[in-house]
Amino acid sequence: MSRSEIKDWIVMSLAFGTIVLLFVITLGDFYVAMENSREVSKDVINLLSMSITGIVGIIAGYISGKNAGDQAKQQQEAQAGAK
Repeated sequence: MSRSEIKDWIVMSLAFGTIVLLFVITLGDFYVAMENSREVSKDVINLLSMSITGIVGIIAGYISGKNAGDQAKQQQEAQAGAK
């Protein structure tokens, strides 16, 4: 496995793990709310919405950084080929 593939795997594993953790927290709060006949905690809903926004931002930043690195590498190869 190349270094780039390892980075891809790590970023996707972190994102997937965080999503699973949020899913467990949300289901747990829903279950407790049903058992105690109360409303779902607004803090959990807020945590969920902010975390999803953060996960999307991290993945988008990683992808855009990876694309910028690929473009810089292509420019260097083109300049080296032109000499």
